[in-house]
Amino acid sequence: MGASSRVAVAVFASYFIIIIVTFWILLRSILQSYILQRLSSHRKRAALFIFLATSAFAHTWYYMFRFMEWSFKDYESKGETRDFLMERINNWLVHTALFEQAWYTVCSTYFRWWLSEQLCSYTVGAWTLFVFVEGRRRQISHVWLYMLLGQLVAISVASNLFYAALSLSTARSVKKVTFVSPVLWLSILLSLCTVAYTPFTDERTFLPNLVTMHILAVLPLLCGSYLDTPTPGRFSLKFRTLHLLVFLMTISIHIRNSRVLSLEIQKPFLDGLWDTLFSHPAQSSIGFDVIWTSVSFMVWAMFSNTAPIGRRIPLSLLTPLVSVGVVAPLLAFLDDCDEEHSLRANRRH
Repeated sequence: MGASSRVAVAVFASYFIIIIVTFWILLRSILQSYILQRLSSHRKRAALFIFLATSAFAHTWYYMFRFMEWSFKDYESKGETRDFLMERINNWLVHTALFEQAWYTVCSTYFRWWLSEQLCSYTVGAWTLFVFVEGRRRQISHVWLYMLLGQLVAISVASNLFYAALSLSTARSVKKVTFVSPVLWLSILLSLCTVAYTPFTDERTFLPNLVTMHILAVLPLLCGSYLDTPTPGRFSLKFRTLHLLVFLMTISIHIRNSRVLSLEIQKPFLDGLWDTLFSHPAQSSIGFDVIWTSVSFMVWAMFSNTAPIGRRIPLSLLTPLVSVGVVAPLLAFLDDCDEEHSLRANRRH
């Protein structure tokens, strides 16, 4: 086995080792909270989200393994095969950029990108902010690992595990945080710019743009408490303003992609969506990740007590129609407005 083969195999094995270690750390933390939690309603809610995480993992990774199988066969179809399986696998790993291949596939047509963009916009926008805010408020351990797990496995799996962790926690008496530093809001807004730019990339710019998107999504969560402040600092933004900007950017991206799709689609929408979901194993994996993420968000929104139920339920039910990336920041913005109005009313009294 040559040096390049050893490196390729080591990278491939490290990918699964990191996933296993990340799962072990997060599940151990959730299990400890589950044992300490005495309220049965909280334990039942956590159990529901763990069930959703397990289902999402089984569904999305069935297609992920199918993608790896497809990639291996596709590589071997282009040249001579060797007698020994391990040598064939080594050659496949050396000459195939799996990460780029998978993402290029799910961005390769108007319909595929219309579906994949919803997950990208949600992940780098509303979900990054949600994990940061709720992780700090409830003092959830290892919040950045949830983002890492989402990028390595599936956002639907990571988000459900985070919902389970939140269900088992209680809000702590931390000082009210109103403003965010430029590191946080710039990372999020630049990430959304990479999402918007993806359809305009070429073979030279596609991978750098994709890697930038993933790095910027993790960066704010690694910086922790350095990113928020109770008083305005230089170039700081209110959380409410940032949620509004995220909403405006995600809805602009989604409207643009929907408009392009409407001009290019050659068949009824539902037929096109169904065909796209099963057009390629990589697309099936991310497509069902979008669906599981959206369903899980709707379930969490139903349980949330931060907004009036008359607003929560109608808006969350719009998720399948207008994308989780659009609905999530809108709900967060409206919650921020309610909270700020309540604080002002308390000061007057």
